Formats: sequence, structure tokens, C-alpha cells
Amino acid sequence: MFVRYSFAIGHLLLPRPSQNTLEIKILSPLQEASRRAREREDQGVITGPISCPRSRGDVECHRNHLRKMQMSFGGEWNPAALSLGIWKPVVVEYYAVAVLRDIDVAINRNDTHWTMDCRAFLSSLASEDFYARLVVYANELFDERLVLEKQVVSFESPVVEFKIHIPKDRVTLWWPNGYGKQKLYPVHFSVKCYASEEGPSLSSRTESQKLLKIGFRTIQLVEDKDDIGRTFYFRVNGHPIFIKGANYVPAHTLPELSADADKVEYLLKAAHDAGMNMIRVWGGGLYESDNFYNLADFYGLLVWQDMAFSQAAYPLANDFVESVCLETVQNAQRLSYHPSLALIVTNNEIELFLATNKSDFGENATQVEADYKALFFDRIVRELKVITRKDFSPRPGPMISTPSLGIAESGQNPEDNLQSPNYGDVHIWEDKDGFSPETYPHARFVSEFGYASLPIMSSWQRALGDGADGSSEEIAALIRSRQHDPKGFIPMLQLIAYQLPFVPQTWDKNIEKFIYFSQVAQAMTTKTAIEVFRSQRSGSHTMGALVWQLNDVWVAPTWSCIDFYGNLKLVYYWAREFMAPTSVIALYDSNSDSLNITLSREDFSEHSDSKLYSVLLNTYLWTDLVAKKTIARAFGLGSNGIEVRHIPLEYLLYENHSKEEIFLEVVLEDEQGEFVARNFFYPVPLKNIEGIKDPRLTLEVSGQECKSAPYANSFTLRITVRSPALLVYLELTHPDYIKEQHRFSTNGFTQTQPRKTVHLVFENDSKCMALTTSHIRVQTMNQYLI
Repeated sequence: MFVRYSFAIGHLLLPRPSQNTLEIKILSPLQEASRRAREREDQGVITGPISCPRSRGDVECHRNHLRKMQMSFGGEWNPAALSLGIWKPVVVEYYAVAVLRDIDVAINRNDTHWTMDCRAFLSSLASEDFYARLVVYANELFDERLVLEKQVVSFESPVVEFKIHIPKDRVTLWWPNGYGKQKLYPVHFSVKCYASEEGPSLSSRTESQKLLKIGFRTIQLVEDKDDIGRTFYFRVNGHPIFIKGANYVPAHTLPELSADADKVEYLLKAAHDAGMNMIRVWGGGLYESDNFYNLADFYGLLVWQDMAFSQAAYPLANDFVESVCLETVQNAQRLSYHPSLALIVTNNEIELFLATNKSDFGENATQVEADYKALFFDRIVRELKVITRKDFSPRPGPMISTPSLGIAESGQNPEDNLQSPNYGDVHIWEDKDGFSPETYPHARFVSEFGYASLPIMSSWQRALGDGADGSSEEIAALIRSRQHDPKGFIPMLQLIAYQLPFVPQTWDKNIEKFIYFSQVAQAMTTKTAIEVFRSQRSGSHTMGALVWQLNDVWVAPTWSCIDFYGNLKLVYYWAREFMAPTSVIALYDSNSDSLNITLSREDFSEHSDSKLYSVLLNTYLWTDLVAKKTIARAFGLGSNGIEVRHIPLEYLLYENHSKEEIFLEVVLEDEQGEFVARNFFYPVPLKNIEGIKDPRLTLEVSGQECKSAPYANSFTLRITVRSPALLVYLELTHPDYIKEQHRFSTNGFTQTQPRKTVHLVFENDSKCMALTTSHIRVQTMNQYLI
């Protein structure tokens, strides 16, 4: 499914009035995977034990024998859905000599000029060399069109190579989100191909065209040696970038629906709005649509591109390798020009899989390892050279596997500690107390970590369908059936139990509470992890973290930040704060019984712009909306700076009140006293809080008047409390509107002021909506602690 197939049909076409029919024979992927596995076993091709996904739900095996989206066979968070058929358009192309297929534009610069190092890849059925006339238009970059006449093209390797030099003062840089603008230049390429040096004849006048949007940037992966290992960070335009982002899975479990333009844009815009600057296209999915990468360019989201191989031993069979090589070249040529493309990784977790499952391969272990190297180190890396350059590196990589020891230490031996925190990238999947900062390793780059939660109640009700009664029993049964984690609910319930007042044995008796607690736990632990990683940025120790996962393929207990219907979980709302470019971080250090206050700026300024900030630490009792104590600290911080202050916790306590009775609000202000960021610190697990009261929360909803379309459909929620309200959680319950895309301006917040305003906005402006207080469900942690 990852290969473009082209067939010459001119000699088969029937003239009018005859009908031409295209017939395609479609085989069962389940039966074909099994057949190929048996056939290759008979041929002596070794792949070890049967490759079956880990899951409590139904799965199908032998996924490693088909070049198909690997998640189609099922897994820990998704269903088995072995779709079959033609999943992209079938078209008839007419051309006499050759047609322009893709253009690779590699960007380089020197002291005076930028260079567009271009390769125009042509498709041709010619049996001898031919000629091409290529014209390039880019009004913003150069005044006159560039014309290349009579370019001789090899029929064996039909590529036209050329360079375009542009003065530096004509170019505005492309930056990742949060570091600058994403300037893109339209560049139009037009090619005419002809067989004779005399020029195009009437029968060979085919002209093919491509319009690309080019971003000018340089990017390197810096792996410098230091006193503990090697750094691992991305440097864009000479500037170190702290990576904040998420792993992206196909937008639908059926691949033909994964490129839905509205859904893809919704998800990538959501990533941008949350302050993310990188998306990892996970290797268990697919190579995404052109629209996906265009949007990544537009929103400043660097793309970590896994190739579509994941956690398996793949067959070193001739037909398989031939297909994989074609897949590699075609997708590399298609994607290479995008400024967002930061790194290509040839597989997800295969080296880790081979190292940790070596005993399962028995006497074949050595051969499986050798075949792995032959396929990925030799063949695939060699094919990726089609987009490399000899005199400069357009982008890092390729990197062989993730997690890894990086590129510089690329292991020839899978038994190396691929999860070493001192090199490369790591994946963190340990059932520990995710609320504790001490849980997280001081790794160089965390390319995968996360915590599971449940989607909101209305999503479960929609998933049941119109024929269901929506009872708690039905919803509980659906939740159970869609829990595919081999460990079941144990990790989620254990995580909740660390901090929250919840009896795990009775989750199905109070599903709303379970949903709320699961999302709170996911948000709090993800926030803690990201803040730990950001606080270790000094000295380029830790330089990136990608949350697993941004999106989802169905309504289920998964690790997503946004559920299948586009509803935002609490972790997403919180991400807009803990991924903000300028943040204040408060982490407890148990060794010194102190609070580490970290002020971090992750941005770019061409000139020195040191700014003054104030950090206010307000000590509250759970009984009162007025802070009982305030400690102020001044910070001076320049662009991309970080500073840490250690404050003994005893300084922050109030009189003779215990840790259980207080909490801290940490406020960051600029030198004009304007609010910049806020954080909260709870000295004890939430379930151990003492003295908390009923906040006597009231909610008022006001909105638009229905006068004329388009309708704003924006509502104001005024929330009033009499005492601190812990983790206020808002959910829309209107039966007619829950299917409409909407978002709150904030959610899951702790309210310390008497009145707070929250905005609820719907995307649909074609009909007028009306809401009342009864259409908003409100939960707070207070109600479960009193």
C-alpha cells in the first residue's frame, strides 16, 4: 500500500466506441499474509516466531509479511481492521516522453547566498536518453524566470539536477513554531520533455508542472561528545531548539479515511495551538498525505518521520526487499523538499524488539540480526541516498531505529543499551509513580512517553450509537471491550491511586468519576514529565520530549490527548500552559525538601534581549481564597535562557499549618507586572489534602443573540466560588451539540479567585445555538475529598 504502481496501457486501450475496463483482483490480506509467511518459511527465509501484536483484544498475525499499515493488524490501543482495496486515486496519465513526478529541493547557505539544490525526478518509458526544457518561476525570490534548455536526461535514471542561487537579503527564514515565522515561498516548476535535440514536436508537447512551497532553513542533529556521552538535539538556522511535541497516528483506522483534510488540519492546528513544534509520524502507521506535510510546513511543526516498520523481524526475501526499496525511494522523493522534514528514522523499536526478545528467536537469533542489518543498514539506507547530497547535509539522518544511541553511535550491535539516558533517544514505559519528578530519567531526548485515560462521557455515548439506551451498564461494557492494553486497567487505576481518592474496584459504578480521575491523572503526570525534561535543558542535557499520543482512531481507553471525535482531554488543555515558550516550573526535590523553581524561555531573538521577571509564590489554605503568604523572587533571563532557584519548602509553609492544609500558586510576571504564566504546586497527594471545603460553585452561561448568519456561537461561562476549587472540570452535555466541534478556553483549572470567566466556542457558524447552565456538567476534586 506504500508504493505507487504505474503501468503502460497505451497498447491495450480500445478506441471509441469501445469501453475500456480496469479490473483489479483484490486478495484477502489475512489469507495473503499467512500464505506468504508459509511460502517464505518453505524457502528458508527466517523471521523467527509468528509476529502477532500484543493486545487484549482481537489481533491478526503475520503483519511483517505484508507492506501494509502495521497497526491494521491490531494492537494495544487500536482495533484489528484489515481493510483492503484501492486506497488512493486511480488516474490515467498521458505523456509522450516523460512526466515530472517529484522535486527534491535541498536548502544550503553560505555567507552571501542561499542555494536551492534541486533534483527533478521524471517518470518515463523511454528506451534511450531524451531531452528536457525546465522553467522555474518564483517572483518573490528572483525577478526573471530560470530557463534550462536541452537538458540531457538518462532514460535509466531520469533526473534533472540544477542549482538556484538567491541573495540572502531576498530570503526570510522558516522557523519551527514558537521560534519565529513560517515563511513559505511558492516556486513553480514546469518541464517539457522531447526525444530529439531539435526540440519538442507536435506529438511530444506534453508539459508537466509542480507548484511547491519552499521554506528556507538549515537543520542539524547535534551529537557532540560531553562528559557523560553525546548530546542529541536539533539546531535550526544555527539555533538550538527544545523539542515539544507529540506522536501522531493515522487519523482513522481505515487508511483511505486517514487523509481527511478537515480532520488532519484540525489535529495539526491543535498541535500548533498547544505550543508544539514537532510531530512524530509513528512507524506503525503510514506515510501521511501531501496535505499533512504542507500543513506541518505552514504550522511550523518539524516532522520526525518513521518509516512504516515497527516491532517485528521482516523477511529478507527478494520480492519483499524489492518492494521496500521502491517504497523508500518514492516516499523519500515525495517528502524531501518540505522544510518541516527534520529526520527520517527507518523503523520503530525493531532494535529494541530484537534485543529484548533474543531468546525467542533461539538458534535463529544471529541470522535474524544479520537480516535486519542487511535490510535496514544496507538496502534502505542506500536507497535513501536519493535525497542526500555529497557536499552538504539537507537534513540529519537517516537514523536506523528508535529508541537508539543516536546516529553518531549508531549501533552495529542491538545488545547495546538502546535506552541509555546518555545517548540518542529513549522511550519511557514504566509503571511507576508518574506524579513524582524522580520517576523520569535524565535522558537526552524522549521520543515516546505517555499515560492513558478515558474519553469524555459524550464520546462514549456517541460510540454506542442511536440504538443504545446509553445506560451505565452499556457504557461500562463498551469501555471493557475496547480496553486493549495487555495489562488491562491496572496501569491506569494504579496511576490514579497514587494521588486521587478513588476505589478502583468500583469504577464501573461511577463512570463519570473514573473518566474525570483518569484525565486528571494523565494531565498531572504528563505535565510533571514535560516540566522535568524542560528543567534539564541547561547544558543541552535533555532537549526534547514527544508525548504518546496526539490523536486516536476510535473511542477507547488510550494514551491520546485528543479523542477520536476531536474532543480535547484535560492533558491537551494543560499542554497549552506546560508547553508555552515562557514558563515557570515548580518541582519538588525530596533530597533537600525544597521546591526547585525553574524559569525557562524557549525562543529566538537575533539580538540580546534580556528581560526581567518576577516570580510570586503565593501560599494558600484550602479554606480561603486570599493568599496567606507571598514570597517574591526576581529573575533576569535572555532569549533561550533557563534559570533555577531552590527554595526550602519550610519557607513556604504558613504558621503552624501542615503541608496537607496548603497549596502554592506560582505566578510569573514581566517587569511591567503583566501576567506571563502560572503554575500550582500541591505538597501532598491530592487524596491526602485536609481542610478542603465545598467551594459552593455556581455557573452562569450567557451567549449570543440569534440575529443573522454567520453565528458566532461563542458563550461566556462565569464561575463563582467561595473557597478554592480544585481542578474544575467542564463538559458540554447538550444532546444536540455534543457532536459539534467545540473547545473551552481553559479546563481542569484550580480557581483561587472569586469569579472566573471561561469561553466556550463552537466551530459551526451555520446555525444558531442556545445553551443554558443545565447543558454544562461541572466536577471538582473538592466533591470527592470532602
